[in-house]
Amino acid sequence: MMCSFRVPAMNGDAPPAAVTGPKDTVFLPPNATAKLAMRFDGPADPNVPYMHHCHLLWREDQGMTGQFVVVVDPGGSAGAPLHHGH
Repeated sequence: MMCSFRVPAMNGDAPPAAVTGPKDTVFLPPNATAKLAMRFDGPADPNVPYMHHCHLLWREDQGMTGQFVVVVDPGGSAGAPLHHGH
């Protein structure tokens, strides 16, 4: 499944104008950070997970490539991410 996102912050500050608007990739130089805001409209299907990845293959082993399923308990609401750090 694919999901576009917005970048509300880069390195803790408002993003540059070139980064505003819907994105499917974002360039991050070394040691840079970006906060992403996403809306997952597709099903939470473990057979068709969402994925994230870095275009630098050597970073795969550093947690920059993975798959995930969005799960919200019945009657619950989406909130804070379940995993921090990548």
